[in-house]
Amino acid sequence: MSRPTAAGAMGGGRAFVDATGTPVPLRGPVRQVVATDATVGALLLELGARLVGVAGTLDGVEQVGDERAPDPAAVAAVRPDVVVTGCADGGYDLADPRLLGRLREIAPVVAVDLGRRAETSADLRALLGAVQPPPLRSRGRHEG
Repeated sequence: MSRPTAAGAMGGGRAFVDATGTPVPLRGPVRQVVATDATVGALLLELGARLVGVAGTLDGVEQVGDERAPDPAAVAAVRPDVVVTGCADGGYDLADPRLLGRLREIAPVVAVDLGRRAETSADLRALLGAVQPPPLRSRGRHEG
């Protein structure tokens, strides 16, 4: 039995089913993403996601809290379309389980299983849809 994917959610009104088996209703196209740890963030960057925040440290990405412990106020400030977290023991890999409810008030929360890299990459590609690179701009005279 195949499970609904993000592509189906955006086109057919079905929910994305994450690695915990939880249906996650998406509010529209996923353009901006927050990761709850640097490992998830690095995978999202590999896939071309526009990562606007990460809990933990990842070069070039705004820090929105400590690893696996995002600060909900900092997450809300970067206005993500979705928050992506790891999955551990069938649940959300967050330092404090109470964070899940607070994060869900900001954006849908999707768990991915990093132990199943190929499936996770496919799920994230479906979640992200066709990633568009940032628009090209011409360099000014001062940029050489």
